[in-house]
Amino acid sequence: MTSAMRVWKPRLLIDGERQDGVEVCSFHIECTRYERCDTARIRVSVRDKPTIYAFFESRSGLNRPEICLQMAHDASGGTNWQTVFHGVLDAVGQADGSSLLELECRDYMASLLDTRIASSWANQTALDIVREAVISAGLGFESDPSITNVGPYCGQFWQLEHRRLASTTQNRYQTAFDLAYSLARDHGFECHAQGKTVKLHRPYAAGEGGMRVFSPAGVTIRSFRRDLGLTGDVVVGVYSWDSRQRARSAIYYDGERYSTDAPRSGAALYTFRAPGQRMDDIRRLARGKYARIVSHALEARVTLPAIAGLGPRHFMTLREGPFAQPLTLAIDSVVHLCDPVMGYRQEVVLRDRVF
Repeated sequence: MTSAMRVWKPRLLIDGERQDGVEVCSFHIECTRYERCDTARIRVSVRDKPTIYAFFESRSGLNRPEICLQMAHDASGGTNWQTVFHGVLDAVGQADGSSLLELECRDYMASLLDTRIASSWANQTALDIVREAVISAGLGFESDPSITNVGPYCGQFWQLEHRRLASTTQNRYQTAFDLAYSLARDHGFECHAQGKTVKLHRPYAAGEGGMRVFSPAGVTIRSFRRDLGLTGDVVVGVYSWDSRQRARSAIYYDGERYSTDAPRSGAALYTFRAPGQRMDDIRRLARGKYARIVSHALEARVTLPAIAGLGPRHFMTLREGPFAQPLTLAIDSVVHLCDPVMGYRQEVVLRDRVF
């Protein structure tokens, strides 16, 4: 443990207030840009256990306690609190015998996961459907002003597609989470929770949309991987059959241009099927799938003393390692770790995202 890892102190807010006699001992928080909830496991010591037990036993279902974990740096006098995790409590358990309680939490994307939705979305765009799904889960919704027009109406397709899948899975429900993430991914947008608000926006490059570029000291590279199969010619092909128009569509995308002709034999070809889509739809799908595939060409996993504000979708510059020139990579995942022995540190996964 370095001195930089020891200069932080935590505090836990339950329903927006500090609880007397509840102190944070350690935590493990996973924050990612992947299609999942951010999760937290927080171990706390409790002075008055019967009172806190009664508090938790009185809350269940949709009335679960709100959990907010914050950290402050000693250099700020311990007053500049930075929120590391904000979500809801899922479960309470005992850790290390009877001395500690372990709180298992998810961020507010959990509300989308817990909301089953079966509705009619005729004459609605993708943005309209995502907004409706988020609001039905009781959350706020905020979208980038530049994506007010995200294409033609697609609600009827999603309604019919859901019915088709429901007949095979024998389940007429889907979650608001499934719907929001499917539409966001297929239209090339990021979807994530910030507090009680779900944000939808296009992926930001470095310096856009408040995205910062971190260049920290004390970085330890745990692993570095370069996939040679993804650094050369990569082509994504998407095929579709529109039964209404009785038309077949096919497109190939190599990162620079679209083509209706199959690539040469030396290229790495990844093919996908998307039923019921038009040419402009499969062009968009091909571009998004290409960006996600080639992001795995470079991957670095690093550990460093904790930095305030470090999170997914920001960027980090690595200056030393198994590469000839400094690299600026996108942050895909941040794991926050804190305990009395090792202090507060972060484990970060970096990838070379295409924007």
